[in-house]
Amino acid sequence: MKLLLVPIALALLGLAVAVVKLFVRWEREGKEQLAPLVLLGLLIVEATIYANQNSIPRGIFHPGSGSTQLRLPEVYITLALVARLIARGRPTRIGLPAGLWLAFAAWLVVGVVEGHLYHNVLSQDLYEGKDIIYIVGAYALAAGVPVRRYFDSGDLFKLGWLCVACISVVDVMTIGKIAVNTNLPLLPLQDFGAVGSETAAIAFAVVFTCFLCRLAAGPVRVWNVLALVPVVVSLVLADQRAVLVNVAVVVMVLFLVLLVGHRHGMAPRFHVGLGHVVLTFLAVAAVVIAVLVVPAAVDRRPVTIPLASTFQNLFHSEGKAESAQDRLNLAAQAETLIPQHLLIGWGLGVEFPYYETGSRTIVTTAYAHNIVLDLWLRVGLIGLALFLIALFASAAGGLRTWRRHPDPMTAALSLAVVAVSAGLIATAFLEPFLDEYRLATLFGVFLGMGRAGVTSMARLPRPGIERPGADSLKIVTGGAGWT
Repeated sequence: MKLLLVPIALALLGLAVAVVKLFVRWEREGKEQLAPLVLLGLLIVEATIYANQNSIPRGIFHPGSGSTQLRLPEVYITLALVARLIARGRPTRIGLPAGLWLAFAAWLVVGVVEGHLYHNVLSQDLYEGKDIIYIVGAYALAAGVPVRRYFDSGDLFKLGWLCVACISVVDVMTIGKIAVNTNLPLLPLQDFGAVGSETAAIAFAVVFTCFLCRLAAGPVRVWNVLALVPVVVSLVLADQRAVLVNVAVVVMVLFLVLLVGHRHGMAPRFHVGLGHVVLTFLAVAAVVIAVLVVPAAVDRRPVTIPLASTFQNLFHSEGKAESAQDRLNLAAQAETLIPQHLLIGWGLGVEFPYYETGSRTIVTTAYAHNIVLDLWLRVGLIGLALFLIALFASAAGGLRTWRRHPDPMTAALSLAVVAVSAGLIATAFLEPFLDEYRLATLFGVFLGMGRAGVTSMARLPRPGIERPGADSLKIVTGGAGWT
């Protein structure tokens, strides 16, 4: 067995070198947008195949052996950042928001050391420390892309269609109660065919962003609106209140920003006409008739709404009531521990007991299902403040880009980033955000894309100043991601 470890290690090292070379080629050929977008594509494919991140068998998406717990995003982000250092060298400047996120990452390192000193569970300590890669590493990866390349290459919209295709497949399988179980090499399938909450959240974030950018680019087509239908269906099939809260917050932020912009006389950014609204309504009505009315007429039975029982269970079931009480118990227990280490926290990997309503027993857990309490408990008031300040700086930059950027698609992307980030933070008050590496990675990539929009404003020619030539512009944008 030990003799096999050497060739396996050499094979993995060779694979890593090949991947780094691919990333370096993307960086040098002006295709650096592929790195963050392929990362999001891998997330949506993984979440489609495996609805639950905690039950992924060993394989392509869960490499490692024995007690080694690796996830594909952390390996991917690390190799991509190494490739960027090779292609571009060290960063020459770091802007304030990036500096704040870097400070938060540094404090998480302190939390890892502190967790070890407090004898917290080592595996849990190291696992939570990977949020440095998921959030800050993904942020750096996406921020290093000149923002127009997301649109001009068309790769962002291709990612959107990938999300629509993936979510449509699992929607159909969930409604039809189809599950696939196989033991394929490197890709074993266990209960493939269910819509997970993270699957719905990632698909919604990406498709929502693509839709806003399409609105900013010009009038949308009917199929662009129809692409939203499977995403909306997945939000209900996910059977999680946190997902619906996410969507509600995203929509609320969108309307609030548009309302404030309208009151302040901002020029319209989106192209929506009455004819497009009518065509969209007719298209949605046609889909409803084809899916619900026609089958009922053929079978001579009443029309049934397949998601009605799901809504009932989502808000009024006994399990949901017990889940809400559990969150209150978790919060109460965390609030008793926080004052004991108010400023620096208990370190990463801390666990605590609480009373679980359903089983009526005392259970040990690692999370309070509340991002503020979880951060405060682990990294103290200092770490919490760093996170909130960095988040506020990113949101402020995104809103400023939305208001002032002359490119409507970049402005729309910035607005989408602010709205999606707000929705993920709202979800983090209901779910253990530090434990959900998919959402943490999504959060980091979106914040980085927003930062790319902010830095693009700094490179715009000012009135009365001659626009730099093509060669000069290439030099300027070459280091954009490191600001």
